[in-house]
Amino acid sequence: MVGYIAAGAGWFDQSAIRGLTRYVFDFAVPMLLLRTLASTNLPDVIPWDYLASYYFGTFIVLLSGFVITRILWQRTVSQQVISAFSCSFSNTVLLGIPIVLLAFGEEAVLPLFIIIGTHGLIMVPLFTIMLEMAKNGRGQFTTVIASTSYGLITNPLIIGLLAGLVCNLFKITLWMPFDEMAKLLGNSVTPCALFALGATLASFRKNIPWQEVPLIVIIKTLVHPLIVWSLATMVFGINDAIWIQVLVILAAQPTGVNPFLFANRYNVGQSVSSGAVFISTVFSIFTLSVLLAFFR
Repeated sequence: MVGYIAAGAGWFDQSAIRGLTRYVFDFAVPMLLLRTLASTNLPDVIPWDYLASYYFGTFIVLLSGFVITRILWQRTVSQQVISAFSCSFSNTVLLGIPIVLLAFGEEAVLPLFIIIGTHGLIMVPLFTIMLEMAKNGRGQFTTVIASTSYGLITNPLIIGLLAGLVCNLFKITLWMPFDEMAKLLGNSVTPCALFALGATLASFRKNIPWQEVPLIVIIKTLVHPLIVWSLATMVFGINDAIWIQVLVILAAQPTGVNPFLFANRYNVGQSVSSGAVFISTVFSIFTLSVLLAFFR
């Protein structure tokens, strides 16, 4: 709310918002990932059932959003992609990290960062490939793969994640001054991420296409977590309550900023994606509160 009021009143301009958001993504969260994963007890085997619960559910929602947009509103393929990702792309960093860590504490660190670490690896390349194919056709597939791979290996979140895993696997202890610096930067994630999110929302509140956005918001904040919960409990049989709760809370997050960023980059679906971010975030105040009250 402070970020939203500051940006709406003109006390925090767009360049400042971009700078703060970049600080969160490029510095604070990578340091949090590095420091946390370097000292976390990793599972002996990759929790495929956990990953499958989240991503199978996300892909079901993604495909449903694609089909619904095509049938109900006859949009172009690029617009269908933007709407589909607005239904399925959770705000895992700016909102997911602070909410999960504040609500569940240290127990949630490992399941949280398993999804955070794979979310960009899976969703961003898929998003890029689908938009490029919609724009240029299948002939550009090789170029898309190359540019997407380069973007991933230079992504600060991925660098922080991999560095933390390397330190953990090879039992590397962080040099104390560096560890203190990483701790300070990591501790700034929650206030800076929430402030940046509020400031970003202030620019999304105009020109909302009310024909499409309400359905997208319902799918994102209600249907997505319900499907993920069903897969985790009834299909894959996950028993750890904290892991299930983290999955559901992440799936219940509102639409992330990435669909809007991609919409701007490809000049398609900006009003739908920005409206979905704004309305789903406001709506999630109530849905996430209910979920957290139920879980805790």
